[in-house]
Amino acid sequence: RGGKGEEGAGMSSDVPNTKGAILAIMRDPSLSKEEKASRVRALYANQYKDQLSTKPKNDEGEEATFHDKKNKVLGCEHYRRRCQVLCPDCDTFFTCRHCHTNSGNHKMRRSAVEKMKCMVCKTVQPVNKVCANKNCGEEMARYYCSVCKFFDDDPNRDIYHCKDCGICRRGKREDYFHCDKCGTCVSMQMKGEHKCFRGSMDADCPVCGEYMFTSTRPVRFMQCGHCIHSKCYEQYARHNYKCPLCRKSLADMSLWFQRIDQVMQTHVMPEEFKNVMARIHCNDCEKDSDAPYHFVYHKCALCGSYNTLVKSKFKKLSEEKTTPSSNPGGEGPAGGNTNGTQTR
Repeated sequence: RGGKGEEGAGMSSDVPNTKGAILAIMRDPSLSKEEKASRVRALYANQYKDQLSTKPKNDEGEEATFHDKKNKVLGCEHYRRRCQVLCPDCDTFFTCRHCHTNSGNHKMRRSAVEKMKCMVCKTVQPVNKVCANKNCGEEMARYYCSVCKFFDDDPNRDIYHCKDCGICRRGKREDYFHCDKCGTCVSMQMKGEHKCFRGSMDADCPVCGEYMFTSTRPVRFMQCGHCIHSKCYEQYARHNYKCPLCRKSLADMSLWFQRIDQVMQTHVMPEEFKNVMARIHCNDCEKDSDAPYHFVYHKCALCGSYNTLVKSKFKKLSEEKTTPSSNPGGEGPAGGNTNGTQTR
């Protein structure tokens, strides 16, 4: 999934040789899967280092970067910090992992980072919260995590490390609890009320496609238990009331369904549809029932929801016998949506 992979696309211009080397590694029966992956990663890393060696470098390395250049606040567009970290694979300094990823080469294995460079005195040293140069002694950031090798100097941002998630999370530790079933941190306000869904955060956002577990953007739980970026939810919910994954209602739709009841009382179907019934499946209660056939709306006989799919049509006879409709009308959802397929 997006965000988990660490290796990028090949960077060597000598494509035939690269392909041959990879095939040789993959065909070696003496190597385990982990050893093969490690050797392929090393192959790409060495090629990238060769490319870097052909570029002119300043004796002091990369220039200092700024979060706010006007006010001379060190960092990058993503974080405030006074250091750069050395990627263990490409041997290059970047202000943060996002800056590294945006360079278009590969993802940084931040847990494997061992060295940093103070942007105040330019000293290269082991990763730490405070610069090891006695003549400098600058604090790299207010917050530092030795597990994630993460720095953040934003005074208005609360961050804590969750040992169960294995990463740092935004917010105050006391405001969240780790749900073992969901596999992520959840707001204390939802404790005992949220619907657990195993691996709900270990997925891509159903709207924008970004991997949510390590996303820096706020994520929310929908009523069904699936997750989505808060911003994506706001945009999606303007035009849809069903979860894009399981099709369950996003919220309590009882008031809306009552309005549909009122509309149905005043709407009369044509005579040829008078005895036509529909076999429907309810997305909310996940059960099947029968309802009078309608061009748009079909109410679940069990829970009263109009969030339903038409499975088939049949004619109701006066003798209480039923026969298939002359137009079986292939499966299609109620509410005007013609795509009855539910995807995950």
